[in-house]
Amino acid sequence: MAIEDDFSVALNGNIRYVGGGSTYYTVLELHRFLQALADDQEASGNDLLDITSTKPSERSTDNIIELISPYNIDDDAAEQLYNGSITQDGGDTVYSGLVVVGSVETGTQLQIIRDNQLITSWWGTGINIDAANNIILRCIIKTRQDGIDIDGKRLRVQAREFGDTYAEFSLTAGLGNSTAAIFTASDLNNQTAQATVAAWDCSNTEGYQQIDLNNGNGDRDYYSKWDLGSRSNINDLYEFTKNITRRTTALTIHSMNGSLFRGITEQFAYDTESGGPFSEDEVIAWGCTFSYGSESGAGFQEGERLDFGTSGAVGILVMLDDQGTSGNMVIQVVSGTPGNGNTITGYTTSTTASVTSAPANVSASAGKGVILALDDNGSDGVMWIQRIYGLSAVDDLPIRGGTSNATCAVAGSVTARTISPAFIGQSTGSSIIGAFGIGIDPNDLSALDLLFDLTNTQQQPPNNQIFYVYGLVSGEDRVLVAKNDGSDEIDYDQFTLNGDHNSATQTTITVNGTIPVSTPTTGTIRIEKDSDGTYTYQTYTSWTGSVFTIPQTDYSGNKAASSGNNVFITHIDKLATSSTEQFTGVYSGGEGTLSLVVKVRDGGTAGDNIPIKPFKTSANFSSGGGSATANRISDA
Repeated sequence: MAIEDDFSVALNGNIRYVGGGSTYYTVLELHRFLQALADDQEASGNDLLDITSTKPSERSTDNIIELISPYNIDDDAAEQLYNGSITQDGGDTVYSGLVVVGSVETGTQLQIIRDNQLITSWWGTGINIDAANNIILRCIIKTRQDGIDIDGKRLRVQAREFGDTYAEFSLTAGLGNSTAAIFTASDLNNQTAQATVAAWDCSNTEGYQQIDLNNGNGDRDYYSKWDLGSRSNINDLYEFTKNITRRTTALTIHSMNGSLFRGITEQFAYDTESGGPFSEDEVIAWGCTFSYGSESGAGFQEGERLDFGTSGAVGILVMLDDQGTSGNMVIQVVSGTPGNGNTITGYTTSTTASVTSAPANVSASAGKGVILALDDNGSDGVMWIQRIYGLSAVDDLPIRGGTSNATCAVAGSVTARTISPAFIGQSTGSSIIGAFGIGIDPNDLSALDLLFDLTNTQQQPPNNQIFYVYGLVSGEDRVLVAKNDGSDEIDYDQFTLNGDHNSATQTTITVNGTIPVSTPTTGTIRIEKDSDGTYTYQTYTSWTGSVFTIPQTDYSGNKAASSGNNVFITHIDKLATSSTEQFTGVYSGGEGTLSLVVKVRDGGTAGDNIPIKPFKTSANFSSGGGSATANRISDA
């Protein structure tokens, strides 16, 4: 088909697409078509344009075309054009040219996001492709409407096909063509069927979390706590989170559709909080702020153009707190200076109102974000957000909550954060390199994984290893595993007490020296008693530094222990409840291999009533854990 068969030109200037949808034309071809009609002696058919008509278009370059009013295209016609920009309505409407270069897997359908909304695709797996020049898509996108730029003409192009690597590219469009670069490949760590992954029971606790990886750094801050559920491979979490954000997803995360979720893009401290508290996942906004009253009409709409009476100012409504006939607005000032008493008119809704307070921060940048993590101290704190509109906030700029109506002010500079195309980070197949702020349950991590907390500090889980004692009989064998003193005996003076321990309400045991990282997080210790020199059996619930935390215990009387008495860790100290007993500890290259003594005894007083000869052996706990097997020789 030729362009004259696919487009019509009405007497009122409407240029409309009337073809079948399979042929596309450059903006230059549209211009040439209009100019060819404009020199006709007489209009005919559905092209009502000839020598007697006003000039329909101008060409600045082959890629920059202006339609002269009243001539115009609509969105349907725009879908059939490419390779340049179209400006019309005296500059109030702009369709910008978009060219996507790169290489993507077969079947990839690119997504284009404008003003934090997915544009409904008419391009499928690519139109106006130029393989010789690595061009995978060419089209035009509306970036200016009603005389205001749509989100500053910012666009994001992304590829999120499940099974492939994800990619995105952000740009600010303009006249002519703007270029995005997208590259994807088959993701070798994402080859499980999507329906299978969707049924997995991985889960997430969203928002500000403090997680201790037991790596010696204590609680660290994150904006999530992912849990593998019944899954056993950390790569399963990688696939699970990719499923949430794939193209066509209907799933939500942090109260937004997964296709729009990116993770934390920036953070800032705040102070002077009022009317709070803010809440995680709520939308916040910043910009020019004021109150209004005397509202009349259907109601304002966020995103619409606002005109300000006698001042002639123009703005974009970024956030609205509508209380009926009055309320508060956050706007982006496009031109002029709105003033107290100005009449506000909504360009789309025709709603009117009056400004009732002096607009503040008239020249400030405006934007919106979603709070992904919030550390709120009452009057101040820190927010970690995904910005979804406009520009970043700046120091002292007021922030307003969209649902809480809380307010605060930015305190200091805003820190930008780098996002990962797959928001969870990267997978090697057997380990995760987490993106900024991603938290994962420590029980699901290994020493091969790597996280970055909300200060962007690298956090590596400890090298948790297991030591096993095999060959036991449940209910008969008493097992003791403790540090070797070098002569295959228990290291009774592994530690000494720091201070007298004789309280009737003892809750801690303090030793001289640092507790080694190989010590189980919960377990048992033995303490030398003053009364007879034997060793008290004592459980502990946690430890740090040189202190064991114990359940409240009475250490007065014959359990009293004086400062300097011996203390040693019993890594296993129990009557066997299985044929195998074990402990988990952290192997540290700095501490090296831990030499152990393993004792197994059965005096024949339980079970089969047959005693065994006392068993003792040495063993090592090292980078691969360790084990020992009891030799149960009858002593009947």
